[in-house]
Formats: sequence, structure tokens, C-alpha cells
Amino acid sequence: MSSAILFQCIPAYKPVPTIRLIKSLPENCKILLDIEDSIQDIENPEFNSALKEKAREDLLAIIAGINRKFSLRINNLLGKEFERDKKILLLVKDKIESVFIPKVENKEEINFFCDEFDRSLNLNLIVETRKGIECIDKILNTQEGSKIEFIFFGNYDYHLDTDTYPIAEQNSSAYWEIVKPLISIIEKNKISFGNSPYANIPDVNCLHHSFSILSAFCCRNFGLMSLHKIQTNYFQMLMSKPDDKNKFRGEEGIYAKHVSEFIKNKLKGRSFAIDKNNRIITPQEYLLLKKRQNG
Repeated sequence: MSSAILFQCIPAYKPVPTIRLIKSLPENCKILLDIEDSIQDIENPEFNSALKEKAREDLLAIIAGINRKFSLRINNLLGKEFERDKKILLLVKDKIESVFIPKVENKEEINFFCDEFDRSLNLNLIVETRKGIECIDKILNTQEGSKIEFIFFGNYDYHLDTDTYPIAEQNSSAYWEIVKPLISIIEKNKISFGNSPYANIPDVNCLHHSFSILSAFCCRNFGLMSLHKIQTNYFQMLMSKPDDKNKFRGEEGIYAKHVSEFIKNKLKGRSFAIDKNNRIITPQEYLLLKKRQNG
């Protein structure tokens, strides 16, 4: 029977509250510190390099304040930010459980990364583009396969890349039509699937629905991604009673109605907004909505 491995994704940002959050999390919840997706300014990309450099400084402060290993989500291997990420990885690699590599589209990227880091780091790959999904077999056919622990699906970037709106959330059949074939291919290659995060933080019914489907469909252990302690606590509860087969679908089709909702609620120094109902408005949702409202 498959079981779940839980990661809480935390932006490398504001070391003091971040350290406090990490210390409050249970030991069986893995820590994923992010210096990529959550650290950017969608409206003012010229600030991104400075934001990411500050995130690297904050990352070192966070690491100094915790006594546990963590995973790190780095920037795209093909971009200039990866050159700066390499210095951080070399400094802290003894404290890293795994590296999350975003927007993977071919096996050459994996071989390139492993050549840079003496093949010593465990990898979790994120496929979040049309090309990445279409090339998943080729990505997995790499000499570094034994280093790959999970392949995570990035739902929000996938919809941005395919210019699809509204976004198919995990309470929709459209989401699972994408994911189930992906799980089969990944598990055929003896690697575990990691599910996409879900942005509507209070909607724990959707988490329950997804957990039930993954428990039934995955033959190997599967990865769960939490964006908030509310989600982490709920996943912990589900993991403690995996035989519960109820599938609550949750709140379907909740989206920002106008780009102004994102701008008004955007968090300083981060890529996303949080509305009055504690729902994350992702930058991908914002960009897709902006494109449609601007015609």
C-alpha cells in the first residue's frame, strides 16, 4: 500500500518568522525552502535579481537557525540565477536532503546538474510545461535515474505554459485526466509521483479528495505539497488514518475576478497574493487573467 511523504514549501524570506514556523512543524514533515517561484515580482521583473539575492542571504540565516535538513527549490538551470544558486548549493549541500529543479524539459538538464555537483545530491524534478509532460519518458531515461526521488507536477505553471484558463484544480476531473497518465509513466520508471500544491488554503475538502485519489491510484509512495500550516496539519491528519476513503470535492472554480485583486493583495517581496479569504492568488492565475482582460 502506498503512503504519503509531505513537504511544506516555504519562501526563503523573513528569517525570524520562518525559523519559528519550521520549528513548529513535525519531524515527519519535510521542509522545502524556495528561492525560485515565490521570490519574484511579476509586475516589475527588473527587481527579480535583487529579490533573489536577498532570498539567498535570508536562506543562510534560516539555515543557521534550524537544526534539521531541508530541501531547496532552485532557479531554472538555463537561467542566469542558477549560476548564483550554485554558490549557495556548494555552501550548504551537506544540510540538503534534496534539490527541487523546476521546469525540467529534457534529460540533458539533469546530466548537466549532476556534472556540476559531483552526482552527490538527491533530486526532485518539477514538470510544469507542455514540453516537460510530453517528454517525461525521455527525461526519466537518464543515467542519473537513481538520484531522482520524485517527479512533481506543477499545475499552475503548466496552465500558464499552455495558456489555459480557468485553471483545472484538483477537485476537477480535468486535473486528473492530466495527472493519472503521468503517474503511470513515472511509476513505471520506479520513481515516485509528487502532486501539485493547491492554492485555496482553507479548502481542506479538496486536499481530502486528492489524498483519496492518490492513495487509491499510486502504487508507490507519493509526494504531497503544502503551502501553509493549515494544509500541513490537515495532511498530517489524513496520513494518520489512510483508510478513510471519503472524497470531498471541495470548492470548485474559485478565481480572482479582476487583476486588481492580485495587485491589491500581493505580498511584498513575493510573487503571489493572498485574498481576504486566505486563498493564494498565484502569479500564473494573475498572468492568465490579465491576458484575457487586456484582450
